[in-house]
Amino acid sequence: MDKFIEQQRLIYPMSDEAIRLLIDEMDEVSFPKGDLLIREGDRDPFVWFVRKGLIRSYVERETKDITLWFASDGEMINFVYRDIAAYNIEMVEDSDLLRIPARRLEELFEQSHDIAVWGLKLLDYYLREYENYFINDSWSDAREQYEALLRSNPELFQRVPLKHIASYLQITPQSLSRIRSSSK
Repeated sequence: MDKFIEQQRLIYPMSDEAIRLLIDEMDEVSFPKGDLLIREGDRDPFVWFVRKGLIRSYVERETKDITLWFASDGEMINFVYRDIAAYNIEMVEDSDLLRIPARRLEELFEQSHDIAVWGLKLLDYYLREYENYFINDSWSDAREQYEALLRSNPELFQRVPLKHIASYLQITPQSLSRIRSSSK
């Protein structure tokens, strides 16, 4: 739990009291590799965080499985909690997740200034990540996106099956293989 707390304090330096209040409301749940946490269209009343492990989110369109993003230690899974899930969440590795009911988290925002500011900073962080992706990466060709991903997350290539990385880059595994071999 210490690493999770450390990572949240990097987002906003919450007091020990606020951390305790937040952690006391969270449950830890473990899932094996390959398990689906959430299916697109399911109801999900929780906000989830990865304590340890690696997950991916994806949608199925026609005959394609399109990876939207990956999340690992300390990261939030569902950025905008909603009643109906907009994507699938799959465990890429055995993973330990923390969950808190969305309603309870909203109550904590009202109870604790520290937790409210942390929540705003957390959402701001992910908004900036998305903005950066759409401004800088989404317009790039597959090779440039591959190289950017390799620079920003080199460990992903050791932990994630290449078919999921290809899916994230929206290319075929064969195209990814060609890009990788020509980049060496």
